[in-house]
Amino acid sequence: MAGSTVADVHGRVAEIVGKDNVAKDPAGLASYFAEQVNPKGLAAASPGTTEEVQKIVELCHGTGTSIFTTYETHFPEAVASREGVLLDFSRMNRIERIDSKNLCVHIERGVTFEQLEEALEPEGLTALVPAAARTRSVVCHAVARGMNLAASKYPEVQASNMKVVLQDGRIHLTGGHAISEETSDWKEDGGPNLSKWYLGADDIFGLVVRASIWVYPRFEGRSFELYGFSDSEDALALLKELPRLDLTAECLVMNRAALAVKLDASQESLPPWTLLVGVEAFPELADYRRRKVRESVEAAGGSALGGDLQAGLAEVMQRPWYVENGARTSYHTLFKRVPEFEKILAQRIEKESVASDSVGRTYIAHGLGRAVYCQYDFSGAGGDGALVQDLEIELATAGAYYDRPQGKLAEHVYGTVPAYVGQIRKIKDTMDERRILNPGRPVKEV
Repeated sequence: MAGSTVADVHGRVAEIVGKDNVAKDPAGLASYFAEQVNPKGLAAASPGTTEEVQKIVELCHGTGTSIFTTYETHFPEAVASREGVLLDFSRMNRIERIDSKNLCVHIERGVTFEQLEEALEPEGLTALVPAAARTRSVVCHAVARGMNLAASKYPEVQASNMKVVLQDGRIHLTGGHAISEETSDWKEDGGPNLSKWYLGADDIFGLVVRASIWVYPRFEGRSFELYGFSDSEDALALLKELPRLDLTAECLVMNRAALAVKLDASQESLPPWTLLVGVEAFPELADYRRRKVRESVEAAGGSALGGDLQAGLAEVMQRPWYVENGARTSYHTLFKRVPEFEKILAQRIEKESVASDSVGRTYIAHGLGRAVYCQYDFSGAGGDGALVQDLEIELATAGAYYDRPQGKLAEHVYGTVPAYVGQIRKIKDTMDERRILNPGRPVKEV
């Protein structure tokens, strides 16, 4: 394969997956990018099986051709100017096994949230609902450590037992599947192993093509309620307290700008701040938890919201929350530091002449109230990408934790920890010495 051109590789890829499953023209490739781009050295291939992925990777390894994948709906703009092969896993959408006894499903990377939920409903099961999904793929969201609405109760990582295509086309099975894919699934990949390297790694060590995703029973005592507050301090105090008392599955606080979008309601009909609570349990226990939540809300000066606002809430809380634009940012922190970061936000939006109450704010408790996920949405405030980038760097510098930083934020974050970048480079040298898997991610130094 020495001396092969990129065009030669693209032709071989078309032979592997079928010419109807390859896009090479700029118009066909443009749909893979959110920005207006004119890619010329790329071909997008949509493999239908793991074996086809293996053949593509083996081909690219032999020729030194770059492979680009993404956990998100669109590829980074910088990829458009590169040469290589984009992999689109949408055809790999098989649900291989629903393990009701061990509450796991084995699914390929192309399975969507909607597809999985439709298959789980007859089994009396459900998967966690994403709170800020940048993809329709269940596996990509889970492997990227994406936030879920029920994060106050359930662990962040919802994937184990991954099937990974390595740099030369070989397969790495993680967790219990390394012994047998027919045995019951452990909720954690037993170690020592390399599994943790793949989580949040953007496929730079290997391409995740299948995973075991955790699923849960559908409880009879399932309900969602809204409580209004006049200020954020009391609402955020309950956001921290209620999960620690094991009363909630979902526990969120939203300002009226954020909630109006989710409920498709006018801001005038909403209180300044709203606590959203989801309760799940057997009926008797669910009744107890709802009663304790109401008592806590009343003691904190909040009030129950009903009527039209309550109607349709269950549907909203049980369908995926997708991120449709880039004019937003989200980070993790401790509850005690939220006011500090809110001050940074206030200073930035004042400088940019953005109205404070036009910025959507969502806070989600996770880890039984040990920490909070904070999201700022500028889509209704006239904010742009430049504002978000500057704000992210300010917040990260002050100590806000960004999981999987991208772009300029990644350059800033990783630039402060050169020793960490060195360790990633050492692993990359072992797992992908030809640098064909998502070269330049998370930063060019890797």
